[in-house]
Amino acid sequence: MKYIVCEKPGEFILKEKEAPMRKENEALLQINKVGICGTDLHAYSGNQAFSTYPRILGHELASEVLEIGENARGIKAGDKVVVMPYVSCGKCITCRNGKTNCCTKYNGIRCSW
Repeated sequence: MKYIVCEKPGEFILKEKEAPMRKENEALLQINKVGICGTDLHAYSGNQAFSTYPRILGHELASEVLEIGENARGIKAGDKVVVMPYVSCGKCITCRNGKTNCCTKYNGIRCSW
């Protein structure tokens, strides 16, 4: 599996490693497109206070499901999906005001890449 890593601000390197194995209650996705947002641009330029390096940028993904177990949403292999990397509580002041990416109990999805 090929991937691009930001080794340090201003430097991308193409790398390769074995594809991850799907674990219980997870889906294995084929990443088809990656969006680059302001956070990624700041991390690349070295102006993102919370970034550490090396870092894989691009958390906005358009994908296809390769493998998935039974699930309540009926998602199956072959489905086209997007990934929302934010896990928000839906109850705090920021969530109630529609700013779920600023959730006070924010938790991001961890990926196996």
